[in-house]
Amino acid sequence: MLFNSFEFWIFFAVVVIGFYSLPYRAGKVLLLAASYFFYMWWNPRFIALILASTVADYFLGILLETAADKTRKPLLIVSLVVNLGFLGFFKYYNFFVSSLAALLGLPADSLALNIILPVGISFYTFGSLSYTIDVYRRKTTAIRNFIDYAFFIAFFPHLIAGPILRARQFLPQIQQWRAPSAATLNRGIALILTGLIKKMVFADRFAIVSDAYFNNIAAHRGWLAAWSGALAFAMQLYFDFSGYTDIARGCAKVFGFEFPINFERPYLAANVVQFWQRWHITLSSWVRDYLFLPLTRGTRSRIKVYFAIMLTMLLLGLWHGARWNFVIWGVYFGIFVVLYRVFQQKLTGSTFGRALEARAFHPLKVMITFLLLIAAAAFFRPRNLHDIGVVWSAYFDWQHAAGSSVLTTGTIALFFVSFVLAVLEERRGYLRRLALAPAYVQVPAFACVFLVLELFSVTEKIPFIYFQF
Repeated sequence: MLFNSFEFWIFFAVVVIGFYSLPYRAGKVLLLAASYFFYMWWNPRFIALILASTVADYFLGILLETAADKTRKPLLIVSLVVNLGFLGFFKYYNFFVSSLAALLGLPADSLALNIILPVGISFYTFGSLSYTIDVYRRKTTAIRNFIDYAFFIAFFPHLIAGPILRARQFLPQIQQWRAPSAATLNRGIALILTGLIKKMVFADRFAIVSDAYFNNIAAHRGWLAAWSGALAFAMQLYFDFSGYTDIARGCAKVFGFEFPINFERPYLAANVVQFWQRWHITLSSWVRDYLFLPLTRGTRSRIKVYFAIMLTMLLLGLWHGARWNFVIWGVYFGIFVVLYRVFQQKLTGSTFGRALEARAFHPLKVMITFLLLIAAAAFFRPRNLHDIGVVWSAYFDWQHAAGSSVLTTGTIALFFVSFVLAVLEERRGYLRRLALAPAYVQVPAFACVFLVLELFSVTEKIPFIYFQF
């Protein structure tokens, strides 16, 4: 049941009416049941998996809070084994055994199993782990109400593709729920409409172009075709994922809940570190708090810090998918994050370093960072290492014919429109102000949004990219 499908909005309307027709406690149970129904719409069998993870961590959280100190770490290990065991088997088993088979000279599928990847498993697993780890660290208390905990894990707007929720941020909202104000509802509706435009007008238009290139790379030779195809995918990836997040956040607001911001105009970042502070924020902050900081706690060795950065980025890449291209994608970003840290330490306080911080250099830094991000599409989008090599060689093959751009006039126009809108939002925050605007401003604005969706949206239902993770 896709956010950009008619059946989802019928489902959403029915659930909203039902929720507000009942007292909050009963409405909460209705929302939990609706969330399980939403998940089972894809494949009913895998509801057992999310229930098993939920039940295990609910009881483990209570035990972690009440157990003696000597047994708390083994209990945390049980939680890690259960959650990472499910994730590892369903998402990574075939990847590792096929790699092992290749090393042993066996057929790639000789050890593989016919495994279906449960949608959303990477997202709700990290949410559940954050709860048990925080209880272990005594940063949050164990919850005794099973419905509340199950609701935190399964609430349908974030269940499939995030944002990744933290228990200590979301559980208090469940326990102290208040009906949303008119301004909150307006903001929720604005986010939903913004997300639909991002997905159906921007992402899906860029998807047509990027698919045309990456599905038949051999037919599009030359560096211009490679860079334009990569640009199309980079734009598709951002609008697709941030569009999903906007819809999820908007739906949550309609029910009176607040999800964390997941994107802050990442393509306006002035360096790769700032990019990861703006892109998929709930994931990057998760790996920072639960992986990078524990690895570097108490160390003064720069080598150990750089190693921790590389390991964190490698695992962050692997989180996105069980293919070697995602491993390389993570290493690629790890290298540039380390290089940025090295140059930052060398240049801090120097004349050249102060000159680079001048406002005049900011557009140049944004442009260089954006080029690095476009180049990274050659690791993310192709399905095999051969295609990665072809695209990267085309990037820098300036001695032969440039080829032709795969971008259409429409997608070029969308690129510049999106750039202008991003700059305006960065400087003026016009979308946030729209939610607080009077009705005579909001009604025409929403009418224009519906008109844009009707006239310019792609009619084919293209799945959200991050559903596969």
